[in-house]
Amino acid sequence: MRAYRSLVGQRGVPRLVVAATVTRLATPVLNLSLLLAVVAATGSYATAGLVLTGFSVALAVCTPVIGRLLDRLHPRPVLLALLAVHLPAYALIVGAMLRHAPPAVLVGGAVVLGASAPPAAPLVRSTWSAIVPGEHLGTAFALDAVLTEVTVVAAMPVVAGLVALASPLSAVLAAGACTLVGALMLLTIPDLGSHGRDGDQRHDGGGRGGGGVLGPLAHGQVRVLLGIAACDMTAFGCMFVGISAVAAHAGESGMSGVLLGVYSLGALVSALAYGSRRRDARPRRQLAVLHAVSVAFLLTTSLTSALLVAGALLLAVGLVSGPRDTLHQLVLGDAAPIRQRTEAFAWMSTFMWIGNGAGTALAGHLVTWADGRHHTSFLAAAVASGLATLLSLLLRRATERGEPAQDAPPREDPVAPGARPGQRSTVDG
Repeated sequence: MRAYRSLVGQRGVPRLVVAATVTRLATPVLNLSLLLAVVAATGSYATAGLVLTGFSVALAVCTPVIGRLLDRLHPRPVLLALLAVHLPAYALIVGAMLRHAPPAVLVGGAVVLGASAPPAAPLVRSTWSAIVPGEHLGTAFALDAVLTEVTVVAAMPVVAGLVALASPLSAVLAAGACTLVGALMLLTIPDLGSHGRDGDQRHDGGGRGGGGVLGPLAHGQVRVLLGIAACDMTAFGCMFVGISAVAAHAGESGMSGVLLGVYSLGALVSALAYGSRRRDARPRRQLAVLHAVSVAFLLTTSLTSALLVAGALLLAVGLVSGPRDTLHQLVLGDAAPIRQRTEAFAWMSTFMWIGNGAGTALAGHLVTWADGRHHTSFLAAAVASGLATLLSLLLRRATERGEPAQDAPPREDPVAPGARPGQRSTVDG
């Protein structure tokens, strides 16, 4: 764990880690608690579904727009402006549920809530490059992936505990408190939203926040990486439904949470292990190999109905996904124009939301068509991972055609994962 001790010793990192943890806990807690709170207030799952859809769509659409503002303007006034809208939106939707307001009011409040949500995850990811030297970026992004996984897993018991002790509305308020505390902590980070420690102007897009209307989407490397993100989350959405189906088919519906926990455990352990060492191998090549291995495990999972075997295979899929997700962030952070990095990570969040929604919807139809059998959903997950593999290879071919890339062959010293071209480092054994 020497790499993590060295990372945490960097100025501003402890505060950034705490802020990232608190803010990322808010979204999964809000998703689950908002569903329960609306059902409790209206008695309608249909209304709850509309509220969550309004929130999710507004979040997915507005996050890249806010990301561009964070890149072009100073992050602090943007965050404060967002909080000035976001917190009253919480008050609006909570008050509407207490007063049993019409569904349209609840949906409207959810839309404002999603549209004004501070994009903490993209901002944190873009800030890593400002406060962490290049030789520590691999460890930083590995820790970032672990924090994401931990907060998603922790959200379920947090909501369950708050609902049991108080009410679903208390969990909604807790999500708002997490957002407020985390955003205020981000405001104390000295180099929040800065564009790198070394003033690197590589494929800068023409000045602060340049790049025209498309922003980072004008760069082919970024578009391919966003496509990979969508495929990965489509695969996850299919796998999520498949996990529920395989448990139900075995007559152990309650085991779906255990199987998902096994997958998350694998992702946590592998991401931590991957970030603890430096590697010379080119990240894009590793990305293609890891996706191909995911395809093999998902295909094998589609062939089994035994819970024990499925659990072992899902653990293997998780062990692959930890390093893969870390590499994805590293490569995207390096491929994006320096002054459009926050927007690029914001687009990644949007594509992930889209992919997850598409995956769960597709797998739901496939499982229904297959009379509750899980095989089709895991096959669909394998197809999505296969497409991500092909896109990873396309990314390498684009690199060979001369686009700026993190893993271009070095002239002298090897460039470690996460280090920018021209930034040398030694390989840590």
